[in-house]
Amino acid sequence: MDVQTLRRLNAELRFIETEDREFSEYGRAVDFPGLPRLVDRAFDLVPIDLSANRYVASVKELEALEESAPLAEFFGGIAPQVGFVAGPNDRMNGLEYHKSPEILVALTDQALLLGRFEDLGPDFSFDSSKLVCLYVPRGRALELKPLVLHYSPCTVADSGFKSLIALPRGTNEGLPDNLGIDPTTKGERRLLFSRNKWLIVHREREALIEKGAFPGIRGKNYSIRYA
Repeated sequence: MDVQTLRRLNAELRFIETEDREFSEYGRAVDFPGLPRLVDRAFDLVPIDLSANRYVASVKELEALEESAPLAEFFGGIAPQVGFVAGPNDRMNGLEYHKSPEILVALTDQALLLGRFEDLGPDFSFDSSKLVCLYVPRGRALELKPLVLHYSPCTVADSGFKSLIALPRGTNEGLPDNLGIDPTTKGERRLLFSRNKWLIVHREREALIEKGAFPGIRGKNYSIRYA
């Protein structure tokens, strides 16, 4: 897959690449010792041909790889949790942000829908027409800035996608009892869905709305066409 084909098939979306200046608003491409070998070794540890998306925040086998050690530098020397997200997803569905960086290593070609925190409305709603779509080829590592809106990558192949994900340990775990999901509250607190995870979903994601997620995405629930 290449970005020109994706642009042709998805004319409604604005595609960017990691080399484009516009990507600097959202993050940067990074390199570190052992990255190519990490991609090869992690690929064999992450499942493919899944019938549904799977996210695992912490995988001991991935964290034990010597090639994962440099990831701690992106978190100020704190050892991160290293896991994966993989599957057949081809749709936006929601947007989340963290108040920390996130490292994504593309184990396959994929597309990543991105939004800016600054484009959230006063009620923390988001207009999906403000999204950009980043093409991420296999082997590319990204550092997403804190507060950048993103969610699951989208596949650009029938076999699905695989990504290695590194975040501060505890991210995406359940909230403590004194700080639970609260659909009745106002402001940013309404978006808090799990530890270090603020979530906005499209109204089509009824299962997450039933769990208390904020249905704040307005407009089209974009999907990525690749064939």
